[in-house]
Amino acid sequence: FQIVAWDPAHPLDVEACVVESGVNQHFTIMDLFAPEPITQFGATVDAIAAFARSDGSASAADTAGLPDHLLKRATVVIQTVEAVQSQLEQIQRSWRLADTSGSLTAATRAACQALPTPISLSQYYVYRRIYRLHAGSRALIAAALHRSTYQKTRIDPNAQHFVDTIIRRFYRSNPPMRAQTVYRIAQLLWEHNRHWWLNRTHGPDSDQTALLERLLDNRRPIDDVLADSGLVTQLTPISLPARSWFYTYLRWFCGQPDEGAQVYITRHGQADWDANFLLFDRFIQHASLPLQYVCADHYLLDVLHVDEEFREVLPRLWLTVLIDAYSRAIVGFFLAYEPPNIESIQGALRHAIWPKTNLAEWGVALPWACYGIPQRLSLDNAWAHHSHSLEDLTRALANAGQYTQMDVLWRPPYQARYGALVERVFGNLSGQLRELLPGAILPAGQRHWHQASAQACLLYRDVLRVLVQLMVTYMHTPHRELAGRTPHEQWVQGLQRMVPVPPPFTAHLERCFWRLFPSTRGVTKEGLAIFGMHYWDGPLGGLRSPDRQGRPRRFHVRYDPMDISRVAVFEAGTWLGDAFARELRLPDGRFESVSLWELTLAKALERQRHPQTRSRPQSWLIALLETRELIAQRQAEKKTIRRKVQHLQEHRRGRPPMRSAADRDAVETAQCQSSQQALAQRDDTPTDVRNDVLELLKEVL
Repeated sequence: FQIVAWDPAHPLDVEACVVESGVNQHFTIMDLFAPEPITQFGATVDAIAAFARSDGSASAADTAGLPDHLLKRATVVIQTVEAVQSQLEQIQRSWRLADTSGSLTAATRAACQALPTPISLSQYYVYRRIYRLHAGSRALIAAALHRSTYQKTRIDPNAQHFVDTIIRRFYRSNPPMRAQTVYRIAQLLWEHNRHWWLNRTHGPDSDQTALLERLLDNRRPIDDVLADSGLVTQLTPISLPARSWFYTYLRWFCGQPDEGAQVYITRHGQADWDANFLLFDRFIQHASLPLQYVCADHYLLDVLHVDEEFREVLPRLWLTVLIDAYSRAIVGFFLAYEPPNIESIQGALRHAIWPKTNLAEWGVALPWACYGIPQRLSLDNAWAHHSHSLEDLTRALANAGQYTQMDVLWRPPYQARYGALVERVFGNLSGQLRELLPGAILPAGQRHWHQASAQACLLYRDVLRVLVQLMVTYMHTPHRELAGRTPHEQWVQGLQRMVPVPPPFTAHLERCFWRLFPSTRGVTKEGLAIFGMHYWDGPLGGLRSPDRQGRPRRFHVRYDPMDISRVAVFEAGTWLGDAFARELRLPDGRFESVSLWELTLAKALERQRHPQTRSRPQSWLIALLETRELIAQRQAEKKTIRRKVQHLQEHRRGRPPMRSAADRDAVETAQCQSSQQALAQRDDTPTDVRNDVLELLKEVL
């Protein structure tokens, strides 16, 4: 193809024509830079053909150019392997004649010990691998015995730093670039900087960070740097390494990541490695559009709240937040009692993908226009995030390429700094919650001020309302990293280059956000067997028929852990309908709503009651209903006891008995009536105050 048109107003679209036929075709940048297949670029058609004709086969080794000691070692390898193989063939021939068998490992070990110079079994395996790899060629074996640094060019430390910087900055991008492209970038930067680079022996690395970023910015000329006498002393001319050396070094560096990391740390320091080399530390620098990189993390709120019925302290809530790396905007969140699980991520995604239209119920007047499917979702390496449910959800959201295909990226384990973008938001949010809300858990050095459990009074909806208000306030707060703009303004500015298009929220897509059952299920005569119950519905009657090959059909099932009386049935990604638990059907045709944890608890209680017998659904369903009745009874008893304790406290010694609420209302009503009667009988005729005084003194004015 030959690129024929590119519009700066639409930088992600390219028009190209087929060289042979001249037919135009539309491409996107994502198509051209997809990891598979790799796209090759060239200035001319001949350059592209040269890539295709290039042959990287290695030439045969010449014994004339090899040292004698390597040739002697190669001879020892060949003689050792051939002697052991000959001995093994004799042993196997004797086994065949005697019609017996034995251990080949033991025979090999015995053959190694029978050599004039015995060797160990592991050493023989090394010799045999080299012998087979080079087909017994003495010259190739001798060439392979060279040291690992043989024929490696000694390179200037400043040029070495230049190569390492290019590799860490461009080769570790996402998707990764080819080695040819990275070397071409190195050539362009080397020529743009007029062969100047940092002098690593000049001063500490921290003083050269800004200058390093300046040298990597090819949009600005190098003349202003060379004109500054203070900066030019920190530079030195370097030579660009050869292309073959660069390819060899890059292959060695990436083939041995642990050794490469140690070499890099030895050369440039641990902080430089952690700050620049790893992909997850450079989301902010790489992000050029909204939703390109979205980071997710979880936070245990430092606030205690109470239930609505008894006002008792409940467990702390977990907050899951999605942050856009380009704008620092909060795209979505999810608040739950359960520790981080797959529902937390899928619930936050559901809140993030579609526009937020219910802000008025939370008392929010400012806009929150962040929505859309993330292109890349960065998660920590928790076990719950490696879920087939999330992978299946990404395919359902993409809808066979009609919408954005979300890629899930997992951060390295035990490396909390890779989620610093979200952790900063959590730190600010934690400080605001401690200042605003009663029941906040203070730091260890301040907990003597008050007890959080004694002041907890907020309900779940109150905490949710405050969180929404704080997040919207954060969205409209200027950020120093955004040049004084707010995250919402940065997001709106990014919308000039792209517009998120979420899929319609259908019943099918709604059920895709439910948890995916780990294995497929087949249909029996009772229905789909899950959780020890049988699910079925009339419209699903055709599922019992076999497929076109005559095999029984298998179905995927999704369910809501808070209500397992209903499940969604899928086949090949298509929602077929909902099935209901027959065992939970009530006489009026409705179905009893049961959560997964209630079902698990009822099964455990039934096994404790009858450990010798295998419980059936009817038995643990009865246990479930009995447990609910017991809980209701205990709650009623708790209310009664609380009222009695309150009554006793009101009649403590030294205090007058307090009437009930009805008695107090009656007394207040009687007092109001008597006051009104007294006011009505009062003579409001004005009198002279002096007469009253003289009357008291028995005198007349």
